[in-house]
Amino acid sequence: MIVKGLVKIVAAIAIAGFALIELGSPLWTKAQLDSTAHNAASDAAYAFGRTNDREQAYQAALDDTNGDGAKLDEFFVDDAGVVHVTVSKRAKSYLLHNFKKTRGWYEVHLRATAQPASR
Repeated sequence: MIVKGLVKIVAAIAIAGFALIELGSPLWTKAQLDSTAHNAASDAAYAFGRTNDREQAYQAALDDTNGDGAKLDEFFVDDAGVVHVTVSKRAKSYLLHNFKKTRGWYEVHLRATAQPASR
C-alpha cells in the first residue's frame, strides 16, 4: 500500500516536471534570445558608428547571433543610423512542437534596435 502511494507521488512529480519543462522552454528561450537580440543590435550599432560600414555592422550582429545558436532573420540600418535586428531560435520541445496548434509556441522571434553612441 505504501509502495502504491509512493509510485503515484513519483509519477505525479515526473509528469509535473515534464510539463514545467515543456511549457517553460519557450519562456526560457525568449529570455535568452532577448539578450542575444540586444547584444547583436548594440554590437552592430557600435561597429556602424565606428566604421560607418553596414557590412561590418551586419557581421558584428551575425557573430553575436551565431555564437548563441540563434538565427539573424533581419538586419538593416535606417537613414538615421539606427540598427534594427530580428533574431529567432527554436525552443526545445519533446512533445508539443509536433502539434500544428502549438508548434508556433516554440518558434521564438524577437526584435531589437540600437543607435551608435556618436549619433
